[in-house]
Amino acid sequence: MNNQSLIEILSKNRAEELGYDVWEHFVIPPFYDRLDLQTAKKPRVILGGRGCGKTMLLRYLSHQSVFSQNRRTIPRDAVSRIGLYWRTDTQFGNAMTGRGIPDDTWQAAFNHYAAIILGIEIIRSLKSVAASTFECLTQDRLDKLDFERMKVFDSKLPARLSEFHQALENRVWEFETWINDVRKVEQPRLLPESFIKALISIVTDQIPCLKTTVFSVYIDEYENLCNYQQKIVNTWLKHSEPPLIYNLAMKRHSFKTMETLGSESLNNVHDFRQYDLDSFTGEAEFEVFAAEILFLILSNAKRLNIEFDIEKIKDPASLSSRKESSYMKNMVQQANEMFPGLSQTELADYIFKQQPLLNKLQNNIEIALKTRNSSISPSVFFRPSAKKAMIIIPALLHRKSLQPAEVQRELDALEANADNKFSGSTNWIHNNFFASVIQLFTPFSRTCPVYSGFEAFCIMSRGNIRHFLELCYESLSKTEHSSENAVLKVDPLEQAEASKQASTTFLREIRGFGQKGPQLLMFTYRLGNLFALAHARKTLSENEQNHFAIIKGRYQLTSSDEDFIKEALKWSILFENESTKDKSDYQVHGNEYMLNPIYAPYFGISYRRKRRLELSSDDIFCLIKGDLNEYTKLLKTYSSKWDIDLSDQSDLPLFQFLEKEARNASQNETVR
Repeated sequence: MNNQSLIEILSKNRAEELGYDVWEHFVIPPFYDRLDLQTAKKPRVILGGRGCGKTMLLRYLSHQSVFSQNRRTIPRDAVSRIGLYWRTDTQFGNAMTGRGIPDDTWQAAFNHYAAIILGIEIIRSLKSVAASTFECLTQDRLDKLDFERMKVFDSKLPARLSEFHQALENRVWEFETWINDVRKVEQPRLLPESFIKALISIVTDQIPCLKTTVFSVYIDEYENLCNYQQKIVNTWLKHSEPPLIYNLAMKRHSFKTMETLGSESLNNVHDFRQYDLDSFTGEAEFEVFAAEILFLILSNAKRLNIEFDIEKIKDPASLSSRKESSYMKNMVQQANEMFPGLSQTELADYIFKQQPLLNKLQNNIEIALKTRNSSISPSVFFRPSAKKAMIIIPALLHRKSLQPAEVQRELDALEANADNKFSGSTNWIHNNFFASVIQLFTPFSRTCPVYSGFEAFCIMSRGNIRHFLELCYESLSKTEHSSENAVLKVDPLEQAEASKQASTTFLREIRGFGQKGPQLLMFTYRLGNLFALAHARKTLSENEQNHFAIIKGRYQLTSSDEDFIKEALKWSILFENESTKDKSDYQVHGNEYMLNPIYAPYFGISYRRKRRLELSSDDIFCLIKGDLNEYTKLLKTYSSKWDIDLSDQSDLPLFQFLEKEARNASQNETVR
């Protein structure tokens, strides 16, 4: 397989691109044993952001994968639960509203649609079992099934399996035709949701090995349903019991309503149990999981030359052994060899080999000394033997709490291997190096190498497998591999460029995030640009700011503002974390909000959660709803507070965005 073929395989980073049978592509996630989806008698609601693996998990649990023809052996208890995957089409679901049709007709229409779609899935699941290596059901046995009793619902339904299956498919087309032109096309006979239960009863009565089978319906992207449709599904959920149990998968904050068609509403724990996939996987676990997924893809592409056991990652019984420290260390080490990052020492060495960067560093030292009116010569701080220390010196010299002479003394002590604040308990290098490197690279077109390395990829992905695979895909597309047997290894600089490209791609996608997509994109640009401005502070006294807390201002956040923040959380533009500081009365919320680190390379900011920025409710209003003049005023306020000359920051993304906003505003004014 050539490099191009490998790139094509890695480009398939969404479950939808792999089909419904994902058996060969699925890695048992580290949290699988905590889900109890195969034994639960009560509905489950699965939460998670885009790319966290919800769809992949549901398709793995569904009949196409459980009874995959690619699966050599199938456990005897596989038929104890048969999964039926259903993802509603947003546009089609929205078509079942209004247009002069009574609400009760639309409710009946949605029930009918569910009945025929899930009826087809039940028939398909039987065929999946019969076509697999599972021995309890054969095609001959299926052909003998009698659906005569189903004529109670519609006398035109045939009794034999193949004709019955075809009749249901015909009803889908008939229904879609009616939905397309409800006024001119005759309304079809609408089936009730009980059609599904009746069909299951008839099947299990005639097939002994399915007598105790539970059919689990997995409704994906529940958030796409209209309010009345959610009420219908909520009703199904509330009254779920074997042999038919409904389960939901959705983004956070996706319940438009918890109401049912009755007088009672859904109640967490009483009616269902909720699992948040993003909360299950820690940073260390995600690194191993990401490495395993990458290695499986490469193995399927015949491009894996490392130690890897495919059977182990597909066996739920092997979860405990995959959590052993030796195994985890081995997986991460091999992934690091494929996507190596640069250590602090290597970063410093690289900077000193690049004359433009070295010139910029020396110039920054000169400017800092002039600003402090220091008589010390800049050459005093040029220490090639202490490269890491030299890189952070401009920030230290700008701090009024430090005298240049003190910085010089500590630098002398470092070179003399004596106690010093650069590497001692104060650890100036550890606390300032990362931010200093980012700041040094900001004026240059080249991307900063801190955005390279497997571990950096995992942190930037924040549990999002799609983001991780896109980073790998973009990296491998920038490098050449001479043969199929060559060990894959991507240069860190190429990885950094790939990170910037992937970050840009994901940023542009925001515009399509639901009805508020354009507003979410504007908010993300504004927030990212504000963090970029914070990273330009010469003192770097509060460095690597990429998350914020909301403190009280004159403006009081409205329910509309709160809903917008929830929308940003829903689409994983923001992540909510517990406050790193004690909650106090001046905070509007007790939690903090972090900008998705996948956007960090685009804005040239840190992807590590280090320090927070406190934004007032007035600032939040401006970021969400403020006009261009108000936002510009906000930037000027913070640039003055941080002692930043905005005219020196013309290369920051915020100015590119401001120019774009100005053009759009001008065009809109012309249209008016």
